[in-house]
Amino acid sequence: MESLSLLSSLKGEFKPEDYILPHYKESYRLAIDALVNGGRQSYQEFLTNERLADFLSEEELTFITVNAEKPQVNQSNDCEDIHDDSSSTGTYWPVESDVETPDLDLGWPGFLPELSNKTNVDLFFHPPRQNCPTIKEVIRKSIQDARKVIALVMDVFTDVDIFKEIVDASVRGVPVYLLLDELQFQSFLTMAEKQVEVQRLRNMRVRTIKGQEYLCRSGAKFHGALKQKFLMVDCHTVVYGSYSFMWSFEKINLSMVQVITGQLVECYDEEFRTLFARSTIPNIFTPENVALDVKQERWQNGTNTVCSYVSHSQPFERRDQLRHTLDTVYMKACGRQLNLTNNMGNMDNDDTYQQRTFGYRPGPAGLNIQNRIQQICFARKKVISEATNSLKMWNWRCIIVLDKAKKKKTC
Repeated sequence: MESLSLLSSLKGEFKPEDYILPHYKESYRLAIDALVNGGRQSYQEFLTNERLADFLSEEELTFITVNAEKPQVNQSNDCEDIHDDSSSTGTYWPVESDVETPDLDLGWPGFLPELSNKTNVDLFFHPPRQNCPTIKEVIRKSIQDARKVIALVMDVFTDVDIFKEIVDASVRGVPVYLLLDELQFQSFLTMAEKQVEVQRLRNMRVRTIKGQEYLCRSGAKFHGALKQKFLMVDCHTVVYGSYSFMWSFEKINLSMVQVITGQLVECYDEEFRTLFARSTIPNIFTPENVALDVKQERWQNGTNTVCSYVSHSQPFERRDQLRHTLDTVYMKACGRQLNLTNNMGNMDNDDTYQQRTFGYRPGPAGLNIQNRIQQICFARKKVISEATNSLKMWNWRCIIVLDKAKKKKTC
């Protein structure tokens, strides 16, 4: 049994009173098989014959009926034995992933040592308590204060005001990662596309997550939804609770959130990276559905090794409101893919400057603005030096004039 096998991973001596008997009922599984294969009538008949209580809510019955995918029947008469010679054995190795783990290509700050202190938790409610800000104000302020990274996990995201705050943070150079529920992604896309073309945001990654997959004996399957909701800013502050980014949660729904700082933030840091590893690029953002125009240098949502987001209309220009005007912002977002050279000296050996994904690397001549800064500093020093010399000459002239005046007065 899975629960018994997990006992071997427990640290310390195992105590029988700590063991909880796994809750599993074969009759429940068979009832769900009857629902998927025969519909609600077959499900009710099975419950009656087995004398079982109706353990599924009306919402769950509708969800399973609508979302269950039945296996496709192979119409071909020829049965071909497909054999993969790439492996010497048919054994499945669960330690190795079947697909490549997605990369946090915009960068990810390390967990700061000072955060290992005690955890601090503040509670906020809707409607707000006396002399306390609303939950939406807390969220917007946290996004505005972001400097290193914004990581969001959300089930439903249709709040226009919060989305604009996130876009503004992305434009000013803060890496943004959004993990959204796959079943509710279309509602987010509909809202976002009315404000800005999401695929044109270079400093933002949008991915979707499915819930746990349920497999039936007949081969039919369906998956659940993402119900985690938290916002992490700079790997320093986490806003976690029952608040979804929707108008109804701002105005009419009762909800609460916890604003967490300190050591506990590291757990959310790890959880976000775990969720990001199992996330996928939305179908609308995949290379098959989005053509990459190399000549016009359009950008894609992390599906190309050199670029970020792709634009369906016009490429970025200086007059575009959402364009990053600093080359350093673009280089930081795409530095890892461009394999820029390392000119940071001993800073690479210092753990203080290390990032989990990659560190910022200045680009070669032409892309790097460091030479321009040095030229400006040199020109400024030259102007100051010339002004100082002129002032000294003026002082000497004044002294000579005063000496001549004194001599005339004496005579």
